[in-house]
Amino acid sequence: MAAPTPEDPTASVDPRDAPAPGEVTKAEGLAELERRRALALGMGGEARVAAHHASGRLTARERVALLVDPGSFVELGLLAHSDRPEIGERAPADAAVTGVGTVDGRKVGVIANDSTVMAGSTGKVGSRKQGQIMSLAARKGYPLVMLGDANGGRLPDLLGSDFAAAAGGDEGEHFLGLRVMEDRIPRVTAILGNAYGDPAFWAGSSDYVAMAKGCSVALSGPSLVGSSLGAATTHEELGGPEVTVRTSGLVTRLEEDEAATIASIRTFLSYLPSHARLDPPASAPIAPATGGEQLLDIVPDRGRRGYDIHRVIAAVVDAGSFFELHPGYARSLVTGLARVEGQAVGVVANQPKFRGGVLDAEGVTKAERLVSLATAFGLPLVFLQDMPGAMIGVEAERLGLARRLMALYTAVARSPVPKVTVIIRKAFGFGYMTLGGPSMGTDYVVAWPNAEIGFMAADNAVQVVHHRRLRDTRAAEGDDAARALAAELEEQMHHAFAPWQAATQSFIHDVIRPQDTRQAVVDGLFVGCGYR
Repeated sequence: MAAPTPEDPTASVDPRDAPAPGEVTKAEGLAELERRRALALGMGGEARVAAHHASGRLTARERVALLVDPGSFVELGLLAHSDRPEIGERAPADAAVTGVGTVDGRKVGVIANDSTVMAGSTGKVGSRKQGQIMSLAARKGYPLVMLGDANGGRLPDLLGSDFAAAAGGDEGEHFLGLRVMEDRIPRVTAILGNAYGDPAFWAGSSDYVAMAKGCSVALSGPSLVGSSLGAATTHEELGGPEVTVRTSGLVTRLEEDEAATIASIRTFLSYLPSHARLDPPASAPIAPATGGEQLLDIVPDRGRRGYDIHRVIAAVVDAGSFFELHPGYARSLVTGLARVEGQAVGVVANQPKFRGGVLDAEGVTKAERLVSLATAFGLPLVFLQDMPGAMIGVEAERLGLARRLMALYTAVARSPVPKVTVIIRKAFGFGYMTLGGPSMGTDYVVAWPNAEIGFMAADNAVQVVHHRRLRDTRAAEGDDAARALAAELEEQMHHAFAPWQAATQSFIHDVIRPQDTRQAVVDGLFVGCGYR
């Protein structure tokens, strides 16, 4: 009779190998592992996942799969669940999918609310998982991406005087990852549902926030607002695009759907280094989509005539590389990321198409965000000025424009990145100085030959400087004579505002042909990029 093989179930078992009472066998452990993994990967269960899909939304795990490179995601905390005995395993992963994957081959930390589990609400364990990933990303130096779809903090989990524990445990384990950061990393948030609580805080601390149409983001949802304030409201009124995209600017871009929203995150990250001590990634140079000669026709000679600054940007940056930030907010200013000869840059430009391109309170805030982003991650700044000046009036004062202007002025002046400024038609007042004027440590400032530089526009200057003379002429000789005198004085002002005096005294570095604008930016980047 042949001796039994190890695979033979009838083989004799050495009594010493038998488990002691209460010990778990490998087979039993593996079975329990498979049960727990299946429970976690099943999220809120088939019915809730089906309802989620029926509403046109992806699950948290499907969103993660869209974001990261295939097969790259390593999940952390898969087997976690609520620590409340009455909930326990009914909250798989405690409604938070967290881990590390790659985007275009570069590592990113990921947090995704799972709204199929208890509406994605945040419990203590889920909060701890968030803090762990945020701390890990900061310590290891890779971007942090948060996919928001949550119904706020979970009650009663967060009630009681131990609430502070949910906001962070050990140092560096803060639920926003901001307490201890060994290095500055890009922070990105996507809003992919009606997102309240944590996603709003994420958005407020992010460099980039993208939201899909039909979604909203706010500190609290309509039910809590209604019960606390006695005011009925809707998701749209609280945190829809009219509020977050156009009014507050909390959301950077509104995208058509979830896929476009997540794709925009991948695009945004492609311009930035993984952390602040690395150089921004470079690409192969591409010629602009618009030829320089076309600028002669794109930009009207008359300073008050409007045009679309996007057409000028298209003649300066590599074709297809301009990624606009906050396109629906503060529309008199255009900001975004782009590439020039393959080098990532930040762009700030007046938009004469809207309010003449005036620098208003919201525009100042928009510009400061771009400057701060570029400064943090070492992107050169390109300023395209067609600057009528800063807004004046009651509304500007009510919005604290002077304080905002000084914050922007300080941010630009202190930014150590290469700075290049092209004055297209006009550069007036404090706005001229603030957006990369020659006293701001700007490495290269050039102007078109028909540009005007001064304290204010010629027609306004004449009315202020020669007010008494014009008044006396009107009284003595009539309105026609006063208008003729004003026109003569304006002509003299225009000559005084020409760029030649600034160039001869080396307040600006050169006067260029409009068709050479891209080359001037390339030259400026060459001058401004050093070894420190």
